[in-house]
Amino acid sequence: MPKKKLTPEQIAQEILKKVPRPLLNLFYSDELPEKIIKICLDSGIEEEEKIGKISYFMGEILMGGLPPEELLDALKKEGGFSPIRATKIFREIDGQIFSLVRGSLNILYKKEREIEEAPEKEKEVLEKITKKEDIYREPIK
Repeated sequence: MPKKKLTPEQIAQEILKKVPRPLLNLFYSDELPEKIIKICLDSGIEEEEKIGKISYFMGEILMGGLPPEELLDALKKEGGFSPIRATKIFREIDGQIFSLVRGSLNILYKKEREIEEAPEKEKEVLEKITKKEDIYREPIK
């Protein structure tokens, strides 16, 4: 049976289902563009086109299209930045933006498992441990 072609809206919905909430909150926040502009200005970048490219890369990363570790290469190759400037921008973005959502980025890019329910066997072990009498506590009178 042929696969049904998805509309752009359906594709967007599928992407948004996969992105952890902290990344979506950052993506839609007023804080992100302010930080990007500050990083660019601190790095001596004032051209709107170059700031736009950096913003585009950030959007790609937060929505699951570009792994964070590939940002440096993207800045050099597609962004047209010198290796020194690209490295400076990458370090600033890593410290000021990625550090806020590192766990969510790791989950999105499958470097970390999402927190799941413990399997049944693990639950049994946990129950035995928690039911064990604590010999170090004094009895309550």
